[in-house]
Amino acid sequence: MILSMTGYGKAEGKFNTSVYSIEIRSVNNRFLELFFKYPKYLSSKDFELKEIIKKKITRGKLNISLSISAESENDPHLKMNVDSVNNYFQFLKNLKKTLGLKEKIKLEHILHFTDIMGIEEEYVIGDEEFEFIKNLLNEALDDILNMKRKEGDYLRNDFFKRLDYLSDESTKIISISKNNIEDEREKLLKKVLTLLNDNTLINEKRLEMEITMLADKLDITEECTRLDSHIKYFKEYSDSDELAGRRLNFLLQEMNREINTMGSKSLDAEISQKISVMKEELEKIREQIQNIE
Repeated sequence: MILSMTGYGKAEGKFNTSVYSIEIRSVNNRFLELFFKYPKYLSSKDFELKEIIKKKITRGKLNISLSISAESENDPHLKMNVDSVNNYFQFLKNLKKTLGLKEKIKLEHILHFTDIMGIEEEYVIGDEEFEFIKNLLNEALDDILNMKRKEGDYLRNDFFKRLDYLSDESTKIISISKNNIEDEREKLLKKVLTLLNDNTLINEKRLEMEITMLADKLDITEECTRLDSHIKYFKEYSDSDELAGRRLNFLLQEMNREINTMGSKSLDAEISQKISVMKEELEKIREQIQNIE
């Protein structure tokens, strides 16, 4: 299965007089890293919240934000710092007098001071409310997973298109390589005959052995076969139920190894050109696969 590590999920819900909103943002990361932003009274529930996420996501850097807004002045989560309100109001009055301003002091001016309101630190969360938050977190996770699957499907289609190209080029290279072996054999034989000008001095068995060794060095059938095998397994793991990011990355490294060996063995300009383009396609896959969970 291919899941993108990049995604965004959100869920909102109402519990009693409070409206809860959870947002999750995920980006690439080698391992799973979780960063929470929530009211202090939820600190004791940190482990449980992380375990919920770990059951559904295995890799990526996630920022999870939980915000609470009140629909009632009696909301138990909120407090008002009365002393701060009075101090800021007096400060604004003095500022107005000093600057000679005529504008009236409004509530919106006071609300710019962020410490006059906040979440009640002594608030203790109940089991029912925490269960609500856990369910809301799961909804947000399902939302981000839906986006990650859609992005993963797009990446899968792109991978398969490029892999099909590699497979087709591999077949063409085998055909070119076999023709080259015969050509090199003829060239070698002509060179030997030209140098010696006497067939009787040629050790036929020795010459045949040298030609066979040369053919083995030039033959890239084995590398092409292994490349096709890696492509086959890449596609199988992409469509399996397991999260295949690490396994696909390994197979990609093996494909790169085979293509490099094919290039080092080749003496043909046409094959060298094909190998160059194949490396470019493989590099495009490699860049994208860093975004796979």
